[in-house]
Amino acid sequence: MLNRIIIILFIICAGFVYSSYQKNSLESQLSTTADTILSKLPNGSFETLDGLSFNPDDLFNDRVALVVVHFWGTWCAPCEAELPELLALIKRYEARTDVKFLLVAVNDEQVKVRKHLKTLALPKASIFWLLDNKSVHRDIYGTTRVPETYVFSSDKVVLRKYMGPQEWSKPLFYQGFEEFLQISSTKL
Repeated sequence: MLNRIIIILFIICAGFVYSSYQKNSLESQLSTTADTILSKLPNGSFETLDGLSFNPDDLFNDRVALVVVHFWGTWCAPCEAELPELLALIKRYEARTDVKFLLVAVNDEQVKVRKHLKTLALPKASIFWLLDNKSVHRDIYGTTRVPETYVFSSDKVVLRKYMGPQEWSKPLFYQGFEEFLQISSTKL
């Protein structure tokens, strides 16, 4: 009988310790200190699938209303699951030259990314397929996990950060992007 009580107390204590650990871990990820919040588009150059250098700042030489930076990976099941919906959202903006999408494959191989892209219906929108194999940009952006998406205005200010997989086909996202375009267009 005493052994059962000790085991039950041990299980309760272990559950409490684990829940405290998880709470602290989550709070550190959701921290709102100024050091962890990305407010503007960071400087830096990505690598294209062709091995060339790509600097997002160059996009702003044209009249760009929105730049969407999406971190993903072919090795990430949630990323692969949400990518077709994200591409459908992107397709809605393929006629617009002032909206650019940067899809950044994190810790991935060019061959795997190209192979994966062949399986998808790709829109003719302004999509730039990029690599971040050393997680340099992932660290600069403060990305803690993939998928993760940032929306930047014409003046390079972060309008929104989406953490984790999203249901991009919902009208809420279309409305949100239209609002972002209105906000950003007034700054052009």
